[in-house]
Amino acid sequence: MNKRIFAALGTVILGAGLIAGIGSYVAAAKNDPGHIEAASAGTYTAPDGKSYPHYTLNLNTYPNALFGGHHGKDGAHPDWVSYGAAGPNGEVQPDATGGTNYIVPAHSAITISIWQYDSGETLNNDYFAHVRGTIDGTATFVKRYDVAGKTNVTPEEQITNIPADMVGHTFTIHGMSDGQNQVFLSIPLMMADDAEVTAAEEEGGYTNFPTKTTFTFITGDAGEYVWNCEFPCGDGTIARFGNAMSTMGFMSGHFTVKG
Repeated sequence: MNKRIFAALGTVILGAGLIAGIGSYVAAAKNDPGHIEAASAGTYTAPDGKSYPHYTLNLNTYPNALFGGHHGKDGAHPDWVSYGAAGPNGEVQPDATGGTNYIVPAHSAITISIWQYDSGETLNNDYFAHVRGTIDGTATFVKRYDVAGKTNVTPEEQITNIPADMVGHTFTIHGMSDGQNQVFLSIPLMMADDAEVTAAEEEGGYTNFPTKTTFTFITGDAGEYVWNCEFPCGDGTIARFGNAMSTMGFMSGHFTVKG
């Protein structure tokens, strides 16, 4: 074959790979057909004195998908890291039918609490080690939370960032919403104690002392966004952004703002 034939063949192969990749992404969107709606929590008064309807969401992040939940008891990828629904104090929710698709009201204050059960390493880009898009640009952080005791082991602190080499996952909302009043949000989630995470996994469970991060932001107009984790945790893939990282239902999903 001459160079032109090789080039043409390469283009066909690349195109086929791209189509397959798109097909896989579309199929992956079906992995989490359920959704979680934010719960009403009264009224929130912002620092500028303006009041908003207030809603809350509770989420967990895990080092694997053995918690079941929206993946089901015998999920296809039990070894993949995953987000999941959380109880009011970070409890595992093995029977939850929704996991990574969230619905919140427009023009409201949304408070999300995330208990982070996974260990971590270093971000590719320390931009995502900073809190972005929240009210006052801060989040409330607890380095050690006792899930069984339903209490903080370490004091709450207000943070604007965490060390870029201590990130477990991020919660990052981004995407266009038809040119409307848009949402951009990115929250770094600090790793839990690595030794405790590993020991708990070896026993088939999760650490009793995850980190906890809580943040509040204001939604704009109705629209649909996507969110994902920006920490590269797809082990065994190129740049570690494959597998769970590129599959809805694990480390990404839909974030719908309803009018």
